[in-house]
Amino acid sequence: RPVDVDATVTKVEFFNGTIKLGEDLTSPYSFTWNNVPAGNYTLTTKATDNANLLTTSTPVTIVVNAPVLPVAPTVIITTPTNNATFTAPATITIAANAADTDGSVVKVEFYNGTTKLGEDLSSPYSFNWSNVPAASYTLTAKAYDNNGLASTSAGVTINVETSNKTNFTVSITSPVSGTVYNGTTNILINTSISS
Repeated sequence: RPVDVDATVTKVEFFNGTIKLGEDLTSPYSFTWNNVPAGNYTLTTKATDNANLLTTSTPVTIVVNAPVLPVAPTVIITTPTNNATFTAPATITIAANAADTDGSVVKVEFYNGTTKLGEDLSSPYSFNWSNVPAASYTLTAKAYDNNGLASTSAGVTINVETSNKTNFTVSITSPVSGTVYNGTTNILINTSISS
C-alpha cells in the first residue's frame, strides 16, 4: 500500500502494461479486474499524492491460463461385433468399454436406434437383451461422466434371422427304400410327420 510521508495519497491507478485498468481513491487501495482472458500480464500501480507527485510500483508479472474444460468420456461396443448374426428369438449380450480421462464414468446406456434398451451403472458395462425378434438392428452405447458430459459409440449393426429349423420331422413310410416295381404301375407314397 503506497504511503506518502509528507502528503496524502489522493488516488492509486492500476495498469496492465500501459493500459489503465481502473483506480481507487480511498484506502485500502484495490481494484478487481474481471473476466481476464488467458495470457501473460505485467501489472503496476501508480500512486498520486495531493502535491500531484507520482510513484510507480515495481512490476508484477502474472500468467492466466486458459480454463481447463472437462472432457467427455469415450465408449465403444465390444460385443456383439458388427454384422453379427443371431437366431430369433435371440438373447443378445451387449457389452461396452467406457473410460473418462478427467473423471469417472457414472453410467452406460444401451440403445437400439433411438430406443433405450437398458443401462449399467458399473464396469464391466453390459446389458442382456432378451426375446429379440427377427430383424436388422443398429446398437449404440452412450456413456455419461461425473461432469455431466456424454458421448455415444459408433453403431454396431446386427441381424436376427428366423430359424431354419423346424419343430417336426417328416419321413416316407411306404414304399420302403429299395422297393422295385415292374412295368407301368401306380405308386402310393405315404408320409409320416412327427414332433
